[in-house]
Amino acid sequence: MPKPKIKKIRGSRTCGSGLHKNNSRGRGCRGGSGNAGMFKHKYIKAIKEGYDIGKYGFTRPVAVRSDVKAIKAVKETLRELKKSGKIDEYTYKYLYSRPELNVGELSYIIDKLVENGIAEKEGDVYSIDLSVLGYSKLLGSGRVDKAIRVTVAKITPKAAEKIEAAGGSVELA
Repeated sequence: MPKPKIKKIRGSRTCGSGLHKNNSRGRGCRGGSGNAGMFKHKYIKAIKEGYDIGKYGFTRPVAVRSDVKAIKAVKETLRELKKSGKIDEYTYKYLYSRPELNVGELSYIIDKLVENGIAEKEGDVYSIDLSVLGYSKLLGSGRVDKAIRVTVAKITPKAAEKIEAAGGSVELA
């Protein structure tokens, strides 16, 4: 097999590979290998292939996030209460659509919870343990027009203020 005629080409700028770029490596003039230049000179290719442009940072997986776990726990508890017949269909749908419970929503649904036997009424004061429903935190949005004694693991200061202003009390579990 004869030797390639390299000696003739030595000393020239391109060594016989056409333009001045590194075409002799077999990649041609593609503007980099791999995803190089994906958001610069290969921008149209990036759009066609569906790359997320301008996204930075890290999002934790859904299975690991504590807020998602809490929502799953609430929904599972409500399903079990519905299966056992402790809450009716209306109360189930109302609470199931709310992964977080506000004091205004609690004040609205407290009469239904008394009918279902989850909450108790002693005179004018309602008492409820939110851990029975699966809720671990009570938020402060809404209006409270009933005296409610609440037992809960966490409560926002605004929620505690509204409950105490209406004549109720808060117990931390």
